[in-house]
Amino acid sequence: MKKIAFVVQRYGVEVNGGAEYFCRILAERLTATYEVDVLTSCALDYVTWANWYREETTLINNVRVHRFATEYERQDKAEEYSKVETKIKKWSRPEEWQGLGWLRMWGRALVGKTVRQYSKRWAQYQGPYAPGLVDYLKHNHKQYDALIFITYLYYPTVIGLNVAPEKSIFIPTAHDEIPIYLPFFQSVFRKPRAILFLTPAEKDFVHKQFKNSTIYNDIIGVGIESPEAVSEKSPADILGQNADYVLYIGRIDVAKGCDLLFDLFRRYKEANPSGLKLVLVGQAFMPIPDHPDVVTAGFVDEPTKATLLAGAKALVMPSPYESLSMVTLESFAAGIPVIANADCAVLRDHIEGSQGGLSYRNYADFEKAINQILTQDTSIMAQNGRAYVQQYYTWNTVLSTFDKTIDYVVKRR
Repeated sequence: MKKIAFVVQRYGVEVNGGAEYFCRILAERLTATYEVDVLTSCALDYVTWANWYREETTLINNVRVHRFATEYERQDKAEEYSKVETKIKKWSRPEEWQGLGWLRMWGRALVGKTVRQYSKRWAQYQGPYAPGLVDYLKHNHKQYDALIFITYLYYPTVIGLNVAPEKSIFIPTAHDEIPIYLPFFQSVFRKPRAILFLTPAEKDFVHKQFKNSTIYNDIIGVGIESPEAVSEKSPADILGQNADYVLYIGRIDVAKGCDLLFDLFRRYKEANPSGLKLVLVGQAFMPIPDHPDVVTAGFVDEPTKATLLAGAKALVMPSPYESLSMVTLESFAAGIPVIANADCAVLRDHIEGSQGGLSYRNYADFEKAINQILTQDTSIMAQNGRAYVQQYYTWNTVLSTFDKTIDYVVKRR
């Protein structure tokens, strides 16, 4: 049996995050055919990376998890972090310098060294800064047939990919956001032996940005299944009221477009008085407006989430940045239409490819989509969404793609 290790910034059943959840369900599925380890931090909170779990090796659903402590919290380094990011941007553009001959060559050499120096510091301040994890990789990578790094943005991937790139598989979960344009990511995205993308839109974006299509790559997606259990309570019992509602599931954060969603919903209710509610499921990282029709359910278990999803008129996905959006696919599988932000290429592809929902770019589109969901028969959308998931997002397809990639990495070595 081959032995593999996932490297991810956070891991655990309590962790609320798309890439981290994807890592956990994939790792658990693979225990039937691989010996699976996970290397991760002790953090639960991605904002500060404060140590929450104990630094230990533990077993979670047959997956061996090695946890390494973070040396400092991200907020403690906020000012220095900003300085480092400014330095990288400044010193990574030697073409703007004035100089001739050997002076220009000398300047470029110094710039390269400066960018590398500040890039390493950026990764440390971005976090989670767990140097013990990287040390473990350096001393133990030979026991693994492959290393799988999930998410491009954080220290364990940026630094860890340097250890054994010849046996590394990279699942970047990349999308068009500011950090990905920092110059040192050019080398990060060219290091691994293989890259697995979650969607065609992510693949197209990465290849355009990094010109790395010669690296072995494939689209892995994710397996989506109907929930095995639902809550014994009805949505009305869970929410304490019986009203139609649209649902948001995920991190309640400005980065997820929730501030704009609140504004759109407020405007909609002012123009269209009704009993319609906006129900929020997830951990809040921003203030939630005090509005009689905005209902906060908080972080809930899977049966409760499944029950609330099944009772919703639609799922609303306002995020401008997604590399997959599992909750969109889960909504399709449940036969619930999705109203998604068309500025996000991945969400737009899901809506257009499935015909299982509607998209919006402005308030007028949003209002029209809500009204259409509330007044028209959505059974065709429900059928389309389910068919889309069955065609493209099954575990058989995911595991087959993963096995093929592991075999490629092992044979190439």
